[in-house]
Amino acid sequence: MARTGITYEQVATVADALVGQGEKPSIQRVREQLGTGSPNTIHRHLKAWRATQAPAERRAARLPDELAAALAEELERQAAAARAEAEENALEAQHTADELAATGEQLEEQVEELSGRVEALESERDRVTGERDEARSALAEFRERVRELETQRDDARQQLAEARNRCQTLEEQRDEEREARITAQREAKQLDQARIEAERALAVAETRTEAARDQAEERARALDAERQARREDAQAHKQALAEQRDEYRERLAAMEKQLQDAQQRAQEAEKGRTKAEVQGEALAARMEALESHKAKQQEEDQGQLPLGE
Repeated sequence: MARTGITYEQVATVADALVGQGEKPSIQRVREQLGTGSPNTIHRHLKAWRATQAPAERRAARLPDELAAALAEELERQAAAARAEAEENALEAQHTADELAATGEQLEEQVEELSGRVEALESERDRVTGERDEARSALAEFRERVRELETQRDDARQQLAEARNRCQTLEEQRDEEREARITAQREAKQLDQARIEAERALAVAETRTEAARDQAEERARALDAERQARREDAQAHKQALAEQRDEYRERLAAMEKQLQDAQQRAQEAEKGRTKAEVQGEALAARMEALESHKAKQQEEDQGQLPLGE
């Protein structure tokens, strides 16, 4: 009877249970939970199950706020220093202008010069303020670029994780196929040993046949009075032994055919058959060889009965 394969619902149920336990649903873990199943079938159902799962929520990477804050603080500090310097110079110029105004018209030219310095300082202050605004804009662009790079980094990590999962699945399948191939080779060696033992048993049987024939001929010569009867008995016994030897040879040929079939099945197992199927066939071949050997031993024991008794 053909073996019933596992279903997608069974694999999906076990995979959901493993995820709920905080474990990764690999082919080996699902197979251990089910207690059966072909790795190829489990891999196909797991692939379908993973396709139905929602993609994992990506963890938002932390923006380098410390760096951005430090840059903004430095720019603000430089702008404040420039502004303070400009205001200090303006105050100093105004104070100087007041003193010059009190001294009279002769210092008017100096007042005008100081006013020009004030205007220059104010212009410098405006320039610094514009540079500060440009720096803030550059900082905003820098932050946006950082966010884009972090998004690209998350995508790359996700792709890397998926590639690693695929590699792990392929490695698990390769290990399982290697184990099945080693088991099949071991069973083939055991069948070889059984064939060798059968050949040895056949040689023993042939030796015993020769001994029985010699014994029959010697009795025929010793018992001249019963020569005809003994000769017929010996002929019948020789015929039975010949048939038994032919039967042994046929069984040996059958065992060799079983060995070849087992070796062929072992080679087919390397192309995708499961370990359990290969072991089952090899075990059946070994059981058949052992039963044949047991029957042969019984027939040998029966064939050792003395002639004429």
